Amino acid sequence: QNQEEMILDLLWDLSCHSSVSFPSTLSGTSFHFLSRTSLHSVEDNSSMDVKSIWDDIRLHLRRFLVSRLQSHNEINNSQQKILLKKQCLQQLLFLYPESEVIIKYQNIQSKLLANLLQNCFPSYSRDSNLDVIVHGYQSTMLKLYLIIKEDFNTVCEILAPSSTVKFIKETYLDTVTEEMAKFLENFCELQFRENAVRVVKTSKSSSKHRGAVHALVTPECPQKGRNFSLPLDKVEFLSQLIKSFMKLG
Repeated sequence: QNQEEMILDLLWDLSCHSSVSFPSTLSGTSFHFLSRTSLHSVEDNSSMDVKSIWDDIRLHLRRFLVSRLQSHNEINNSQQKILLKKQCLQQLLFLYPESEVIIKYQNIQSKLLANLLQNCFPSYSRDSNLDVIVHGYQSTMLKLYLIIKEDFNTVCEILAPSSTVKFIKETYLDTVTEEMAKFLENFCELQFRENAVRVVKTSKSSSKHRGAVHALVTPECPQKGRNFSLPLDKVEFLSQLIKSFMKLG
């Protein structure tokens, strides 16, 4: 055992077997010792000194546990990862309020998600290989599903059911939905522009009419009421993306 583990074990034993209560909040009143000195004596700052020491200890242990939580993401064995993460979170909850612990863990997992999604939604262009995009997206969604499953099993015994659902939604589903919406918006915009360009090229109407069609291609054109056709391969492409996305629900 290293130094931090020994301290955590000692604090836990004191709390469980010696009925010693350690505060998990930063409030000055939560860790207050009554002084036995006279009202006329010099002011006793011992309670503030103890609180300051306790805060320093908590901060050191928090850094240790957060670092350990981050390293656990690299473990390949799912059951071992869940067990070790659960232990870290319970130790953090011993030191800090639940709201602070969950926010910190969300930040850790959000960085993991950002790295996972980095290549999942590439910049789409007319020359993009649809099969490559679909394969990469499906592979990423499978990994994400496993991460969500692991996190659900990690926090479900620690948090209330409603808090667990909120954690999964805010940490993963909201971000993936936002990225998916951006990708589809870019995809549809490009398809509209390509259709409009084809209309311009094949049109034999007057220059005035061609000018009106050309205006549709400009960024200022209204978003409502725009229609465009999709070839079968791109319809299948969208279908596969959406089907993979829906499996997360």
